[in-house]
Amino acid sequence: MDSETSESRGELNISPHVADAEDGERGKALHAALEREEALKTIINNSQVVVFLWKNEKKWPAEFVSENVVNFGYTVEDFISGRILYGDIIHPDDLAKVEEELEKRIQSGAPDFNMEYRIFTKAGEMRWVNERTFIQRDPEGAVTHFQGVVLDITERKQSEEELEKVLKMQKVLTTVINNSPAVAFLWRDEKYWPAVFVSDNVVQFGYTVEDFISQKVLYGKTMHPDDLKRVEKELDRRIQKGEVSFNSEYRIFTKAGDLRWVNERTFIQRERDGKVIGFQGIVLDITPRKKIEEALRKSLKMQKMLKTIINNSSAVAFLWKNMENWPVEFVSENITQFGYTVADFTSGRLLYGDIIHKEDINSVSESLERAIREGFDFFEMEYRILTGDGEIRWVEERTYIQRDSEAVPVHFQGIVVDVTERKEAQEMLDIQRELGKSLSSTMSLKTMLSHILDACLHIEEIDAGGIYLKDELLEQINLVAHRGLSSEFVKRVSTYRADSPEAKQVWIEKPIYKLDFYAEEMAELLKTERITAVAVIPMKHRGEIIGSLNFASHTVDRIPQNVRNFLESIALQVVNYIAPIRIEADLR
Repeated sequence: MDSETSESRGELNISPHVADAEDGERGKALHAALEREEALKTIINNSQVVVFLWKNEKKWPAEFVSENVVNFGYTVEDFISGRILYGDIIHPDDLAKVEEELEKRIQSGAPDFNMEYRIFTKAGEMRWVNERTFIQRDPEGAVTHFQGVVLDITERKQSEEELEKVLKMQKVLTTVINNSPAVAFLWRDEKYWPAVFVSDNVVQFGYTVEDFISQKVLYGKTMHPDDLKRVEKELDRRIQKGEVSFNSEYRIFTKAGDLRWVNERTFIQRERDGKVIGFQGIVLDITPRKKIEEALRKSLKMQKMLKTIINNSSAVAFLWKNMENWPVEFVSENITQFGYTVADFTSGRLLYGDIIHKEDINSVSESLERAIREGFDFFEMEYRILTGDGEIRWVEERTYIQRDSEAVPVHFQGIVVDVTERKEAQEMLDIQRELGKSLSSTMSLKTMLSHILDACLHIEEIDAGGIYLKDELLEQINLVAHRGLSSEFVKRVSTYRADSPEAKQVWIEKPIYKLDFYAEEMAELLKTERITAVAVIPMKHRGEIIGSLNFASHTVDRIPQNVRNFLESIALQVVNYIAPIRIEADLR
């Protein structure tokens, strides 16, 4: 070692042994650092996090990217060579937003940037990523680079989208239920059925959701005591038979103490071994329907014109789309009462508008549009429909108009009830009332008879008729007024002797609705006249038969029961007008 070296070492006061030791320590530190770097690279390249170092230039060329960029189908060389700029792989719909947000962070002096956006893999597949970046600046504060990590979050995004769809559907279902008349319940299989869920629209009965969920109110306690035991027995019987559903009508008390009729339709929930764990159902207020049924029963009994059928019928439930002719999304199975199946509508083969009578379709459409335009939530109307067999039926529709968040009607949820017999009964009552007014305003027998025939021929099934009055002097009955019959037929049936089969049938005082009571010659005459059904109603005044009302049809093969009741009622009504005038005429 020369003196200069020795001198320099002396000046530094470092011995050869010390210098060698320091070199060794630096070597160890370098080796450790390289090992840490290699370990860090291994960790990164085996993770989902891709590391980037971008230049602050257009579309961010990459100076460094970790090898696990292969997760997106690219190689390190793709980016380092400049063949691909990072901005090139960002979805075009997101690129401007990324540029704008990054520029905002730069201008505000923020040290970092974080954003979620979409990129395309080399194979063209779209992936969602989360970028977290450190913004590097030079001593003057100018941005030079962006150092960040990019994490693939596609699966999380898909899960979020699925969750959003589920929540949206849940919200739709909740809205439908809460804006419908049906209250949804989930009950436990315990005494009085405590509720674990109830829809918000339970408020229509005066209760709150909390009343039931807190167990302050048990569902069974709301039932009328006279109905509770029956419902318990019916439900227990369904459970014992292994059935999965339960349907019953009973009375409940509102919170204010009012009595309401409800229809409950319930699904019986079971475990795999068949043990019942709860009941999931809907409760629908049917009080108005029950009142209508009761009023109809009383009316039919008083008038003796119609048979009671309402108890054997039920409302058909529909869910229609707000589109032309109202496509059906749902219809209850009792649509069969109109001659259709559920599949006829839900398959799209039939639209609801297709079965509405062509003379009513425009008025139904206009009335519904007016209800929507004026902001109503409810639509109610009576109109005619055609059954699957081509029969015309009157129905009453009661519908709730369902709107979206922007108040646009999207669906109509309603019930359709067959009111044909009620409409016919009302028509017959109107005919009787008007006939009474007409008969009261004249003393002319001829005019009275004309009014009677005109009134009865308003009935669809009746298209011909005649009135016979007894002639005491000649011991015969004479046809004194007629409608809808040929002149030849009138000539042949204008008079019957008192001992003729036809006259004798009238004298037995019972209405006749069969063709076979006529003599053979008369039967042939009816066939020639093409009469297919008859009604012969004796008119009795103060114990004596004074004549008969005779009606016929060329279209039906039998006179319906409600029409028979009507004609018999007419006979009772008009005899009190005819008899006095007939007696006066005889006295003269």
